Amino acid sequence: MPEVDIVIYGATGFTGRQAAVLLDAIAPAEVRLGLAGRRADALEKVAGSLTRDVVCMVADSHEPSTVDAMVQRARVVLTTAGPYSRYGTPVVEACVRHGVDYVDITGETPWVYDMITAHHETAKAKGLRIVPFCGFDSVPSDLGVFVAEAWARENWGCGLKEDHAVFSAKGGFNGGTLASALTMSEMGRNRELAQPFLLDGPREVSREEKRANFDVRSPVYLEPHGGWVAPFFMAPINTRVVRRSASLRAAAGAPIGEGFRYQEYMSVGRSRLAALTMTAGLGLFAGLMQFGWGRSLFQRLGPRPGQGPSEAAMDGGFTRAVHYATAENGKHLKMVLSSPGDPGNRVTVRFLCECALALVLNREELPAAAGLLTPSTAFGEVLVRRLREAGMTLEVTPEV
Repeated sequence: MPEVDIVIYGATGFTGRQAAVLLDAIAPAEVRLGLAGRRADALEKVAGSLTRDVVCMVADSHEPSTVDAMVQRARVVLTTAGPYSRYGTPVVEACVRHGVDYVDITGETPWVYDMITAHHETAKAKGLRIVPFCGFDSVPSDLGVFVAEAWARENWGCGLKEDHAVFSAKGGFNGGTLASALTMSEMGRNRELAQPFLLDGPREVSREEKRANFDVRSPVYLEPHGGWVAPFFMAPINTRVVRRSASLRAAAGAPIGEGFRYQEYMSVGRSRLAALTMTAGLGLFAGLMQFGWGRSLFQRLGPRPGQGPSEAAMDGGFTRAVHYATAENGKHLKMVLSSPGDPGNRVTVRFLCECALALVLNREELPAAAGLLTPSTAFGEVLVRRLREAGMTLEVTPEV
């Protein structure tokens, strides 16, 4: 029997510390927790801030034997140690090798593509759930579509034709998030980042399907929203995750909808000028990230790994995703996912911890899926229920 139920790898980092504190507070007493990282003294310091006894494990991705030892002592590995393209591969490999479930908060789609290519079939054969994208990217996107589609099937007897999600949020970002963004820009895999079906796996995609799912790069007047919206900087991550869910669902004989399409936008107050201004700002940011000197500038000005917003800033933020969906029967519905707390820290950590707890406490209730999964295909209604019980809003209303 494993020594701990959940081990938090990266527990001394900014997000890892938050995950440790939250799990300490919300996990039932019988759930055994472990903390893992490179330095024993730093782990003991985090352990000392918790109310329950935890097991500390020294593990370093650059020393695979220590990662193997950590993984073998756990039922679930929860990792916040990014950038994942630098530190994540040995952890996934060890989980697949030793038959241990896994969750993370990466947004690094090219790295996840590599993990799918290398490990999906083996993890599927072993009945494992290896689940990236369990943070703000991409639970509100992926689970929002899941809830909307489930409502349409229950009430109208059909799936979804399309979904346009509009995001609004307030909050800061931490040094780990910035490091991951910088790493993705340094990888030289920009063509992959631009592929709308990067995570689907091998399949034929028509030119028409590609055209219908290209990333939005200019302001759009979105009728159900009642105003102008801008491109969303996280859409190139989230849309790929939702499309992987659609691909996995179709392969399992339970499609979201025939020819289902998905896009995302950023709410900017509904005016065209505001949408244009936001679009120009995103373009400038993306352009600067292509140059070494631009990345160096962001690195100097932004938070360092291990740093992040203040407690007040994280508590004072909010997260809101509104899905405007059209069902296969032509009817419309609105699905809202919202929560207090800033998206990149408070809400991300809650998503991640609830996913890990679902694997420990609700595994027998989870969808019959295995492999390199998405949040909705791995957790489905269990995660919806857990988030509602945590105080988040996931609500569907039909649009007349």
